[in-house]
Amino acid sequence: MSFMPRTLAGRVFVVIIAGLVVAHLASYLLFEVERTRSLDRFSASEVAARIIEATRNPPTASAPGREREVGGMRRFRVRWHELDALPAAPATVVPPSPGFEAELRHLLVESLGEDPIAWMSVRTGPPPIEQHVIDKAPPESARNGGESRPPGFRPDRFGLLTVALKLPNARFATAETPVFQASHGIPVEAWTSIALVFVVTAVFSLLAARLAVQPVRLLADAAERLSRNIDEPQLDESGAQELRAAKRAFNRMQDRLKRHVNSRALAFAAMSHDIRTPLTRMRLRLETLGPEAKDKIGEDLDEIESIARSVLEISRGLSSEEPITAVNLDALIGRLIGDYAAMGTEIAMSGHAGVIPARAVALKRAIANLVDNAIKYGRDVAIELGQSRTHSTVAVCDRGPGIPEADLPKVTTPFYRVESSRNRDTGGAGLGLAIAKDIVESQGGELMLANRADGGLVATVKLPR
Repeated sequence: MSFMPRTLAGRVFVVIIAGLVVAHLASYLLFEVERTRSLDRFSASEVAARIIEATRNPPTASAPGREREVGGMRRFRVRWHELDALPAAPATVVPPSPGFEAELRHLLVESLGEDPIAWMSVRTGPPPIEQHVIDKAPPESARNGGESRPPGFRPDRFGLLTVALKLPNARFATAETPVFQASHGIPVEAWTSIALVFVVTAVFSLLAARLAVQPVRLLADAAERLSRNIDEPQLDESGAQELRAAKRAFNRMQDRLKRHVNSRALAFAAMSHDIRTPLTRMRLRLETLGPEAKDKIGEDLDEIESIARSVLEISRGLSSEEPITAVNLDALIGRLIGDYAAMGTEIAMSGHAGVIPARAVALKRAIANLVDNAIKYGRDVAIELGQSRTHSTVAVCDRGPGIPEADLPKVTTPFYRVESSRNRDTGGAGLGLAIAKDIVESQGGELMLANRADGGLVATVKLPR
């Protein structure tokens, strides 16, 4: 597509103008076809009426060539020539349009009972004229080689039609009559109208093209800035509905990138901090290795393994290797509740969530993390399911202390714990909610945390259907 402009705005403009040209051409062709058809029918009906009148009122011997004056001018409607034999068709016959010929033959058959036309020819002829003239003399065009022109002739949009007729009772005649010929030229007014439409449309198309590509330029500039500084301020989510959606998606992407980068940095920092302490203890105990030292060293090694496993959980949560399939949330939550029941923990379930496209294993891990968090810090854990036309929801509710409002936006950050202590017996590793959030968002969903008015926390997973 080398003929297309390089810019998106230019391509949109070209497409709009091309569509406008095609629409104008199609409408003009349709108009021209319909106009020609209508004019052929009108002209054929006029000619048929004149021929039928002359056929039913043939000339008399007392008035073989009488003409009447109209407004001081000698004009005619049809020039009729009664003949003893049918003349041969001229060497250069210019037939009328197929639509006109078919319509004329049809009208004559309806009135006379048969098709009397032997041949017909059209040449440039007179303007519309009023009087009916019947003439016994041979046609002037036949006497002068077809070059003569009758009185009142004017080279205009009218033609002179000559029809050779085979009439009943072995009668032969030729009829010359003016016919209106459709002009195929476009008048100046039409050209002016078309030019005005094109100019106005071109101006508004250019504005529309620039408006259409504005979001692309905005997102391109924002992506360029983000590539240089991940902490660049987020986009203002204003404008048209589609633009707001694009900005919102870009801001969510930026937020996930920031958390992704920060979580990796925090993971290595936490590993560096947490592994240093048990390694130091191992070093000291190895110097005084005794019966109990081996057990202590084993516990330290288990702690190091637990830290490494926690860091790997984040990477597993962000992995997209598992394919997306149709997941029945009701059945998935039912199996999850069954697993907890086998371990002695009863969880209530209510509502329905239907079937959604998701990664089943990862989604089950995310909801299990939310349930574990609710069991650890609360009581009376329940799962409430819901669905709408566009989304399904899974709400994990508990009765407990909840989370301070100031900490709600932070608890989904990796290694963040509400307790300032690093004691894993009270605060955990600080990865459960972070992993759940990453899994849910990687599948196009959203994790929302809120304190319940009568005590406790509700973690709601909202997934697109």
